[in-house]
Amino acid sequence: MRGAGCTALGILLLASQALLCTSYPLEPPAEEECLEYLQKYQPRSDAALPLKYLQENTELALAARSVSSWAQDVPWPVFLKYVLPYASVDEPRDNWRPLFFQRFLPLIQDARSLSEAALILNEKIWSIWGIVFKPNQTPEIMSPFQVIQAGHASCTGLSIFLVNALRSVGIPARMAGTPEWNTKTGGNHDWVEVLTESGVWSFTGAAEYTEQGFNHTWFVPDPARHSLSGSRRHAIYAVSWADGEGTVSYPLIWHDNDNHTVSAYDVTEYYLEAARKHADARLTLLKLNDLPAS
Repeated sequence: MRGAGCTALGILLLASQALLCTSYPLEPPAEEECLEYLQKYQPRSDAALPLKYLQENTELALAARSVSSWAQDVPWPVFLKYVLPYASVDEPRDNWRPLFFQRFLPLIQDARSLSEAALILNEKIWSIWGIVFKPNQTPEIMSPFQVIQAGHASCTGLSIFLVNALRSVGIPARMAGTPEWNTKTGGNHDWVEVLTESGVWSFTGAAEYTEQGFNHTWFVPDPARHSLSGSRRHAIYAVSWADGEGTVSYPLIWHDNDNHTVSAYDVTEYYLEAARKHADARLTLLKLNDLPAS
């Protein structure tokens, strides 16, 4: 890592390795590849970002990858796409990695797996700054520092915050959401997906930790089961840093002009299947409860 031994990053990394009692070997020199990846897929509006900003983001992303075995197990293409990026959508570009790396790494020092670390963060990070949910805050409060300063955010700001918190310790994460639920009451929603060690994307609500773990939220099975794949308004999307085969544009509904600058995948079918599984499990439970006592 470039200059790690004599920079603030070097101090942070040495401290983190001491904290976790680890000495994992660093990746082969990969900073140039990471910078090229970020610049290749960054929005045109980010072209003016200082090179130093991208370099520090890259160095700390690589540092996070180096301090736990489960972070090192994340496949390199997944790291590039879902750990390295410094943003999710069009939120203001804060330099959040130094603060998040320093504050959140101690929280997961005893985590035995990537999944366990992710759940710990969703449970514990909010109380550090007293951050709570408050509706109708987008786009005024979206970036991590805006959320910290305000002490609140709506689902979009909270989801961006959690995605960045997860990435800061090497966990692949992305924001997901729908522009409008396909129900009479409607309403939009955003949440977070984590690529767990099983290789499957799992979902959770930001600041909605539950002991049941992933894939237990208020919106599955209802209202997610009414979503429509391929519908601009009623599909479910997952943000992708890189565009490519299968990607569409993520609907930034806080813009009047239906901005098309953020890439995403239509993941509606995944949530329809999750909704069916939850509904089947509930039906099975009801049938078991109706059985006569022995």
